Amino acid sequence: MSVFRKWTHKIRLWLGHTYTNGRSVPYKQEQGSALVMVMFVVLILTVLGLAVLSATVGGAKRTETRENDVQSLHLAQKSLDETVAYITAQLDQKQNIDPISLNTDILSITQQIQNQINAGVKTSTDLQVSGAGQSQSKLMSIVYKGPEKGATAQLTRYALTLTAQANVNGVVRTLVQEVNIDTFPEFLSYALGSEHNLILNGAPNIIGNIYAGDGLMTSHTARYTYKAASHTKATQYPHLNGDAYVQSLEAIQEEKVSNQYTPINMDPTLANDSLGRVLGISLEQVNIKNKKKFVQVNLDQTFIDKIAEAVSVNRNDIQTMYINTGQNPAQLMTDVAKRYGIKQLTLPTKPATPVRPAIGAPSTEWDQYNAAVAAMQSYEEQMAKLKVTLATLDQSVLFNGDLELDGVTFNQLNYAQKAGKWFLLNGNLTIDNYQKNSIQIRANMLTAGNVNIQGEADLDATIYVMKKPSNPADYTTVLQDATIKGLNGKEVVLMSKGGILLNRIEAFSSTPTTIKGFFYTEAAADLYGVGSVFWLDGGFFAKGDLTVNAVVGDAVGGASDIEVNPSSNVGSRFRVTYNEGVYADQQAGLPRIQQVNVRVGKLELK
Repeated sequence: MSVFRKWTHKIRLWLGHTYTNGRSVPYKQEQGSALVMVMFVVLILTVLGLAVLSATVGGAKRTETRENDVQSLHLAQKSLDETVAYITAQLDQKQNIDPISLNTDILSITQQIQNQINAGVKTSTDLQVSGAGQSQSKLMSIVYKGPEKGATAQLTRYALTLTAQANVNGVVRTLVQEVNIDTFPEFLSYALGSEHNLILNGAPNIIGNIYAGDGLMTSHTARYTYKAASHTKATQYPHLNGDAYVQSLEAIQEEKVSNQYTPINMDPTLANDSLGRVLGISLEQVNIKNKKKFVQVNLDQTFIDKIAEAVSVNRNDIQTMYINTGQNPAQLMTDVAKRYGIKQLTLPTKPATPVRPAIGAPSTEWDQYNAAVAAMQSYEEQMAKLKVTLATLDQSVLFNGDLELDGVTFNQLNYAQKAGKWFLLNGNLTIDNYQKNSIQIRANMLTAGNVNIQGEADLDATIYVMKKPSNPADYTTVLQDATIKGLNGKEVVLMSKGGILLNRIEAFSSTPTTIKGFFYTEAAADLYGVGSVFWLDGGFFAKGDLTVNAVVGDAVGGASDIEVNPSSNVGSRFRVTYNEGVYADQQAGLPRIQQVNVRVGKLELK
């Protein structure tokens, strides 16, 4: 018998079989075989059980470690949140922020927090993890980098770095977060916005963030007036390439019945579809911002600040004078000039055009003629001198009366260095330029009258239009057929107590004309991109309702209505593109704010 057959025989004997004539035959006596089988099965199950138990114990351990990790991160973030809340609460107590003294305030707050760190103050929680006692975290450090200065000496941005650490059952996690504090007017953070309702009728194209202090209303119907009659035009919904800042998800509404808005469906499974349809965004692009945290602009207080800066006196004195005038900007300018002797400019009075006497006229007529010629020569010399003065300004001045820049008589208003210097205009400002060359303005301006701009102008300016309209619906600022480009790549920031009208008479052209600037009005405002093409490189913000009406495609004026061809290659006839460079470009002239912005950066795990 071969070795193989011997071993086969032994195995079969072990299994309870015999091998006869080449066939496997069970033994007739099988006592004990069942016991062996049971023991074998028990062995297998024991091995499997131990494997499962080991995996369970290991999984529980990993779960516990993961829980500790999550809890430690949560506690570290809690310490950071509490610190930011403390900083915000301290700064919220300060109204009408003075940017210069803000540095001292932040140093004081930083020292208070550092004292708490030195005292070992910890953040506790009632979380019980795997039988452990209270888990704790603490702020490890606060580093104040100091004020960051822009193009001028004005302080505007302040940066803090916070580091927090938490320990849960030996799992230690450290988080770092940067906190930025600034004195920028918040309206400059948005492409479009309103402290009340932002109403988007039709298809404006918005590249940047938007803000609605009350409701964000959307519609696919544009409203406009044509030939003295009101019209509507069905088109697309607005398209937003940015974030929407609203008071709640219910604040985002759409028009389903004429002039009746209802909240869009924000069910978790439908929210993205609803937002995509009415704004072209997802739920991730919607941010809830309490309107109480909105940093408002105070134009009257800012006006006092800038006048005080112009004449280098204590602002409290100017504030008292402003109150005594009944808050009359024109009267304040006059009173300040009398008391503090600011340099004054006045447009000379143009004399009558000399009329040459006839031959043989009396000598008295020739004397009058010669006097008239001399008066005209003197006037022209004064005008030439004034033109040079306006083009080479180097100090704050007060201009009495209306000022018109027409590209011929006057074509420049220029400060080589405009920080801290103000052009006070006690009258109306008119830019009416249809010359080849643009009018150039590089200045910070306070205007007591109206502002009217037509034609081409290159601006690097901050302009306050302080005239209060007798009728809230009246416009104190009108830009009609205006093309505003930035001077040296910069822009205009124009803030108006009254309404702002941006209008184009030359409608129906599909060639866009861009206005570069930021506009703010304390009134309500309406903007249109229906018959005309309106492109804004900057932003527009209204304290009242802001309504935008726009369509997509070519537009042609018909007999009774505007005909729109949406299938053309022309996109939205209203486009606004946010320009963040305004902070650095115009910070010296930006307005006084009532509270500071506290912005937190992303969390960083160390």
